Amino acid sequence: MSDLSSLNGDSLLVASHDAEVAVAETPLVSLSRVQSVPITSVWPTEPHHFTPWLLANADLLSEVLGLDVELVSREYKVGKFSLDIIGHEVETGTPVIVENQYGQTDHGHLGQILTYAGGTKPTTIVWIAERFREEHRAALDWLNTHTEPGIRFFGVRLAAVTLTGAPAGLIAPWLELVVKPNDWEKHAMAAATAGTGPSQTQQLYQQFWSLFEPRAKERGWTNASAPAQNWWSMPTGVSHAIWSVSYATFGCRSELYFEHPDPDVNLVRWQTLDDRKQEILDEFGDDLIFDELPGNKGCRIETRLHGPKIGEQQRWHEVLAWMLDSQTRLRRAVSVVGGVPTTTAAPTSGFAEDATQEAPSAATDG
Repeated sequence: MSDLSSLNGDSLLVASHDAEVAVAETPLVSLSRVQSVPITSVWPTEPHHFTPWLLANADLLSEVLGLDVELVSREYKVGKFSLDIIGHEVETGTPVIVENQYGQTDHGHLGQILTYAGGTKPTTIVWIAERFREEHRAALDWLNTHTEPGIRFFGVRLAAVTLTGAPAGLIAPWLELVVKPNDWEKHAMAAATAGTGPSQTQQLYQQFWSLFEPRAKERGWTNASAPAQNWWSMPTGVSHAIWSVSYATFGCRSELYFEHPDPDVNLVRWQTLDDRKQEILDEFGDDLIFDELPGNKGCRIETRLHGPKIGEQQRWHEVLAWMLDSQTRLRRAVSVVGGVPTTTAAPTSGFAEDATQEAPSAATDG
């Protein structure tokens, strides 16, 4: 117990006064409580309402996963079965599959996920449900521990919420990550087994991108984490088109890159912007290279900074400033002419049929 005898009258009066002031202060905000809402009042059915909604709101899933993903189509056929959603990771282009479920997780959906994974060879597998049984959380954790380092299983809890006293119809989706891979642990185990680890150059790239990461996230450009590679690809909101910054053989690159599987779609998207080249240049305020990349699958619009190498750490802040500025101006310039073209089908004539595969974006330039 505290010894109150040591306190004089003045100190007691001060303490009493402070307590009165604290009680009298009015809260600066109006506080409320979060209330759950039945998800069927928002999305009456999973296949016809929630799944199409999620397909159109990949940015929310990206935020939860900490990855930039593009969701491409639903009811994707895997043999005689249909996967809810398939897409790909923006950074790597590798497949992402999503299985949705109302209610509590069950063995049937766990089996479906593994079946779909076997038929699509994804690197990212996402199971979304209202409630996860502990046995199924443990199963996903086990899969994360015992599969290859590049394969990741996520469990995401689905809910809908409102605020006490909020107007009717004011509801927000709630996606909560309940199972995730320990990427660091998996890569460490793999490196220990192989007796190898990241190269010095890979470590430099990861250190550099760790400086870029918070600045990019502040601008809403990405949800991903710093990679150990020479480029960073970011979503445009249009499938198979990316914003990208990178180190290359000549220095650094900042670009808009079209990477649709159909080279003719890439070409028509690129041509749409090339037709308004002067407007884009005027808004950008500097030179841009409109590169059709003849003989390759993709097309790009880029600007370059000649000279810097990843090992020149004294120039990192200069490179960061250039990448952030050039990307900001490039995005603004493209938005002025209507944004990234969304063409999804190639024209019936007028474009070459023969094209060869190109590696993703800047990765080819070292």
